[in-house]
Amino acid sequence: MNLTGLADLARGEITFINRQRGAGTRLLLDYHLEQIGLEPEAIAGYGREEYSHLNVAAAITSGLANCGLGIRAAADALGLDFIPLFNERYDLVIPLEHYHSPKLKPLLEILEDTEFRRAVDALAGYDTSPMGSIIAEMG
Repeated sequence: MNLTGLADLARGEITFINRQRGAGTRLLLDYHLEQIGLEPEAIAGYGREEYSHLNVAAAITSGLANCGLGIRAAADALGLDFIPLFNERYDLVIPLEHYHSPKLKPLLEILEDTEFRRAVDALAGYDTSPMGSIIAEMG
């Protein structure tokens, strides 16, 4: 389909499959559409929603759409092409008074676990290098 970016979504022969309202991927898409001045109404299929990255990939594989916004791991899992558009960082925010809680200890330990990092790194599109880093403390 010779897709290279979000502007291609407005081409008449393109049918898009979206993520549900409130999903981080949908918020990211809507932000970038606004930045380039592309109205959602100009995108065929914008109103069609799926509830996971894998469901978006499955909709494309089944022919319900030509493309959708999702993660590389979902595209790879179903043998789809992938065009990187932007990077997204996820931060875990923990109130300082709970940081040393015994309930959070297993979570914090897994972020440092070499085997867990290797498993995440094996999924295309993820960067675990900053994982477990404290980037700010506010009190």
